Amino acid sequence: MNKTKNTTRIIVGNALLIALTIVFTLISNYIPIIPGVTINLSLITIALAAMLYGWKSGLLIGAVNGIIVMFSATIFFAENPTATVFICLLKSGLAGVISAMLFKLISKKNEYVAVGVSSIIIPLVNTGLYILGVYLFFSREFFYGVLPSTLNCAIELLMSIFLTPAVYLILKTFNKKNK
Repeated sequence: MNKTKNTTRIIVGNALLIALTIVFTLISNYIPIIPGVTINLSLITIALAAMLYGWKSGLLIGAVNGIIVMFSATIFFAENPTATVFICLLKSGLAGVISAMLFKLISKKNEYVAVGVSSIIIPLVNTGLYILGVYLFFSREFFYGVLPSTLNCAIELLMSIFLTPAVYLILKTFNKKNK
């Protein structure tokens, strides 16, 4: 595939993943799956961007997710707006970067293991950085309020383990047929 076609494919792929991220994040923010717990469905799109297009795309899609999440974090903005922006952008953006790097490293040995590890790392990094950020930059009341995020992480982890590899394999098969 020549460079122009490859660049166009990456731009179009990122645009589609951005659109899905926006839709998934809005659905996640306003439709709790379990009362009081929202599940970030767009972690799947961050993982797909990281695996299909690399760390820059993982960072981009993660940052888009972080921007949308930031607008729904009103109680955090009231206490520490700077930390809220920092945490929202860092947690999902860095999750995309780490996922892409692990995928690239592990896929040299086994692509399917790489897909699994990349799918698992996204919710762990995302939730881990969220909890760490709240612990470092917010009052203890906020920190104790986010501890239920571990349930959230467990559900996101299960979703990522089952859905991301399936969608990845479908997209990979589709791309092979269209080359």
